[in-house]
Amino acid sequence: MTMPRKGTRRITVDGIAYRWRHRSRRSVTEARARSRPLTFAVEREDAPGRLLSVTLGEWLPLSHYCCPDCSPDEFMPEPITPARVAEAVRAALADGWDPQGPAGVHRLDMRPLIAAGA
Repeated sequence: MTMPRKGTRRITVDGIAYRWRHRSRRSVTEARARSRPLTFAVEREDAPGRLLSVTLGEWLPLSHYCCPDCSPDEFMPEPITPARVAEAVRAALADGWDPQGPAGVHRLDMRPLIAAGA
């Protein structure tokens, strides 16, 4: 299984090129309900086929992104940044992900890492 090239972004982590993209878009209602965790996928650019599926569970107050009238108890997910993608790639490699291995999906849940402040 490979990722379509269209809509992906390139990132270099420790000298190796990867491509990544958001796995799905969520509505504001889903985000506020904290349903369907925010995910993204990564694969090595020169050896596609072995996907890394990353789940994030970090939430910031909606007022952090919006107007002052927003209630501080409303939540939206933190945006997926290149730094977060690089952190996930390094964590997955440490977890045993082989980006040049046989086709398949390696799943990484970043929620415990985020909670620990990694």
